[in-house]
Amino acid sequence: MTYRENQGIREEIDRYLKKNAARQANLGVSSTKEERLAADRAWETDLLEIEKLDSEFAKAVHAESD
Repeated sequence: MTYRENQGIREEIDRYLKKNAARQANLGVSSTKEERLAADRAWETDLLEIEKLDSEFAKAVHAESD
């Protein structure tokens, strides 16, 4: 099943995407390099979880974030 076909998968992936959006929104010009790296590491962890749910969607999202 994929993001587009399964409501449960879509909702779970959307939770990961919203968490990342909130992390990114909280970064600013005064954010330290460590804070930015922590946000990047958290996103990579979330992306691995998204990949378990829908690998094609994860590839598409990862390509957009490179």
